[in-house]
Amino acid sequence: MKIATYLAIFVVFAIILASGCVTPSGEEGAEHAEEAGHAEDAKPDEGAGTDGAGAVKIGTLLPLTGDLSAYGGPMEDGARLAIKGVNENGGVLGSEIVIVSTDSRTSEVAAVDAMNQLATIDKVPAVIGAAGSGPSLAIINIAIANKIVQISPSNTGPDFTTYEDDGFYFRTVPSDALQGKAMAKLAKDSGYVNASTIVLNNPYGVGFEGVFKEEFEKLGGTVMDRVRYDPSGATFDSEVDKVSANDPDAIVLVGYPDTGSIVLKSAYEKGIMETSDWLLSEGMRTDELAEKVGKDTEGNYIIAGFVGTTPDPRATGPAYDVFAADYEAEYGEAPATFCSNAYDAAALIALAIEKSGSADGTAIRDTLPSVANAPGEEVSDIGTALALIREGKEINYQGASGELTFDGVGDVFGEYCTWQIADDGKITLGETIPVE
Repeated sequence: MKIATYLAIFVVFAIILASGCVTPSGEEGAEHAEEAGHAEDAKPDEGAGTDGAGAVKIGTLLPLTGDLSAYGGPMEDGARLAIKGVNENGGVLGSEIVIVSTDSRTSEVAAVDAMNQLATIDKVPAVIGAAGSGPSLAIINIAIANKIVQISPSNTGPDFTTYEDDGFYFRTVPSDALQGKAMAKLAKDSGYVNASTIVLNNPYGVGFEGVFKEEFEKLGGTVMDRVRYDPSGATFDSEVDKVSANDPDAIVLVGYPDTGSIVLKSAYEKGIMETSDWLLSEGMRTDELAEKVGKDTEGNYIIAGFVGTTPDPRATGPAYDVFAADYEAEYGEAPATFCSNAYDAAALIALAIEKSGSADGTAIRDTLPSVANAPGEEVSDIGTALALIREGKEINYQGASGELTFDGVGDVFGEYCTWQIADDGKITLGETIPVE
């Protein structure tokens, strides 16, 4: 009798197990129940570049933290301002654009993680970024493999001009192939017979170094010592000793604000600023630099009077004044370096999506030159540009950052000028440096 009872219980229990009707207890059960409910409510995937509600997604991968954080936040704001303008004018393909924001942390490792997220989870067709050459190089093959368009608003590394990117890499800032020439011309015109270089050991620094050396020597100058420093380093005393060992007329520093300021502090403490002048790249051009380096015993900024080269922000496009006013109204401050370049990158992506009729990376790639380059009606207002596209007309977008014409490798041309640290630590812009 007992045996029969036990047998019956065993059979019932086996049936329950087989049917999968055992309910997990406690939090685990609630979690699974919630997941089941979400599965029923989920909308079908509407394709790459869209979210469940049909909005078109594009990514940003900018340095919100790290060595380039002084630029990252304002660039993100510039991109968001452009997308706000797009959405206020009907969005693209009848849907709004949603920005998926990620932080490169000015780190190649973090940039790769962020790009993998954008490619495999968010499935964006286009990304604004990265900002620096190191993170840009780290992620470019991920973008190419996933057919994602990258537009950098600030990466000036010359290596990207010749990189085999299958046409997926663009930028709205000119290459250092031109800025290296501008720096060489500045050094020569300043009367320097020889110079040494200390640069970030990444594609930005190394590329700039190579162009400067070639161009300065063409002009009759001599490059004495070339020193490279680790972007993740914390102290650079030995590198400063090496670059100053032969007392060059000038030392060219190609860096970013956080690490570059440490190099400059070390040079000051070692007395090297007494024997050699310094020339700075545009990566150092921020009002925060003088404060980071500090003041001398008399209360003056150590680097007051220091000079550098930069893409000339005064050589703006016809949309700049409107952009600057809108930016200040939205964020309560004037746009910073590369803000307008990020604005244009976002605007161009949106216009390419609308014109191609697809939020697909390959379609965006193929259409970008046709909205940025001649022929077509010149237009600088985003709303007007979208309206013309919807009327079936060709456009030639005139950017806030300048006249944007992509060449065959996704580069744009630019103008250069000097910049200087004023006595109050602020940046002032100087003379134009003509380059060809």
